[in-house]
Amino acid sequence: MSIEENKKIARTYYDHNPDDVESILTHDFTGRTNERTWDRDSHKKTWITYQSQLTDTIHEQVVEGDWVATWFTRTGLFENKPSKYELMNFMRFVDGKIAEIREIGIG
Repeated sequence: MSIEENKKIARTYYDHNPDDVESILTHDFTGRTNERTWDRDSHKKTWITYQSQLTDTIHEQVVEGDWVATWFTRTGLFENKPSKYELMNFMRFVDGKIAEIREIGIG
């Protein structure tokens, strides 16, 4: 896949649409933060729970090879509490899908 195609798929991720999970995440997808690790099925369940409550605003994306780095702000309700987080995601792509996300809080 091209850099622009990977970037487009990365942007689709921030829509939080559970129907997109099959088309944008690999079967063996893994997400990681310092505190936890999750797979594709748990990711879909999270999106179903929070999709209408959270909004991601992308500030910048940088692409290098099979990696897309995104700086964004996530706002909305999380566990019924107003929240705002500034984050960085590093997404590794395999065959046009996101195989791994490393998420880091920066603010």
